[in-house]
Amino acid sequence: TTTQRMDATFENVSAHEAEQLVESIQTFDLKDIGSQKWLRQHEAIEKLNIQAHLNAVAMRDDYIAEALISFQKMPALVHELLAIELWREKIYPHLVALDFAAKSTVTPYIVIYHEATLISLLEAVLYNKEACLACGDAVLDLVDFVHRKVVLLLGSPTPVETTPMPVEEMLAVEGQKHLEQQIASLPFDIETKAVSLLRYITDYMTALPLCVMTRMLNVHDFPCLMATLLNANPWARDNKGKPEKYVDGRWVVMTGADRLKLTKTEAQVWLAIYNLVMEPECQRKYMFNSTNTQELLKIRAYFNEILVDQLPILNDLRRSLEQLSLATPPAPAPSIVLEQLPEIRDHLIKVAGGKWKRIAEHQCAAHFSPDEATMRENAKRLADTYDLTALDALFPESPKCAQCGQDAVHRCSRCHTEWYCRRQCQVEHWPKHKAACNMVTNPAAANAAAGPAPAVKAS
Repeated sequence: TTTQRMDATFENVSAHEAEQLVESIQTFDLKDIGSQKWLRQHEAIEKLNIQAHLNAVAMRDDYIAEALISFQKMPALVHELLAIELWREKIYPHLVALDFAAKSTVTPYIVIYHEATLISLLEAVLYNKEACLACGDAVLDLVDFVHRKVVLLLGSPTPVETTPMPVEEMLAVEGQKHLEQQIASLPFDIETKAVSLLRYITDYMTALPLCVMTRMLNVHDFPCLMATLLNANPWARDNKGKPEKYVDGRWVVMTGADRLKLTKTEAQVWLAIYNLVMEPECQRKYMFNSTNTQELLKIRAYFNEILVDQLPILNDLRRSLEQLSLATPPAPAPSIVLEQLPEIRDHLIKVAGGKWKRIAEHQCAAHFSPDEATMRENAKRLADTYDLTALDALFPESPKCAQCGQDAVHRCSRCHTEWYCRRQCQVEHWPKHKAACNMVTNPAAANAAAGPAPAVKAS
């Protein structure tokens, strides 16, 4: 069972190992993204991310958050998040023009996936008030990041659902077309996770510097923006007559009463609106106008007994919105506020000096054109990082046989990346699997004549 798998594999990263990994976290310049040193840090952060989520599922002590706080690494995580966002925005288009994924999609995929890893780790730890406060001034940059992602979420087309490609399959494909297929669903997933970050920031905004609340309310107008997002409902779709909702990274068909159940993202939006509207300090500082008032009042249409049963505190929000419909609150009293501005993104842009194409050319030659040995080393590192039995605790669905698609209980004993229901399926699939299996597990044998299929082992 899921519980048994989790108990058997818990503490994939021990508290002591986590401290060592956290202590090693550093910030990188844009030009160094994709380097071997950067890839080692990605590996460390991904391991911390997986363990943080395992701790949350098992309701154990969150020693990942404690280590990030103790070693003062929360600002570094925010810096790296903004760096990879800026890389994707400014440098990635030039790399595409240079056909940087021509040799292999492994390293490009790792770099692009890094943004999802970072936001997932932040999502796992920012529920902790001390972790949120430990971001320091970087929380302003995080607020701006969330705003950009929510705006993108409002304009995002319904994402194409993609099945994560096993590492050994990545080795068999190359080119930009295959890379785009692998990363197609990442932006939407990142954007929905940004909603959770906002909710956690609003939970503790009165303990954060005053400029954070001012920026959320009167620069980005998050109350209005989140109400607009709730009305847009991008996490729901109709797929050939079947209602679906986006749940934990995949689209799930909703039937019967499930259609009225809140998903995690929906709940986070409601809670963020509640915090922004009901917090007394926000009520004193928020500048109501006809536009944002009208947008907030639209969400009254969604109140019903089922919603309030799931989030009882929304009863207070409903009463507050009814009062708002009767009379617009007075404008905030004039005050002099010394506004602090976010610095990380501006600093990254300043250091780059607008030389995006030159940085892309450097990265293409230095980081994305590896020799065969380096490419295999990166693939092995990726396989070691993601092929963790502990991940089973996060994904309760049974693995499927690579040959016939039935529930599988055995893994390839060499690479541990493919699943099979029985020995016969493994033997039949071996001609397709052998080259990538050798590539991941034994570089020296990658070009050798293939022997018989290895054994399968129960997992």
